[in-house]
Amino acid sequence: MDNQLLEVLAEAAHDVWVAGKVRDGWVIGPITIKESKVHSCLVPYLDLSEADKQSDRDLVKGIPEILAKAGFKIVPK
Repeated sequence: MDNQLLEVLAEAAHDVWVAGKVRDGWVIGPITIKESKVHSCLVPYLDLSEADKQSDRDLVKGIPEILAKAGFKIVPK
């Protein structure tokens, strides 16, 4: 997967994660406090630290393996 596609998919994955957190009542804060549903990463992808962006990239890179375990595969359009 080329880097440009990886960044697009990582940003999309982050957006889905943020939407789910917000839907579940989480709010942004300076530090993450799980008991209070406060998370420091509820920001746009571009505002994340490099380490947090890398976590999203790693998640995206693992999707083909997850799909394979479920009996699916990704094929080019």
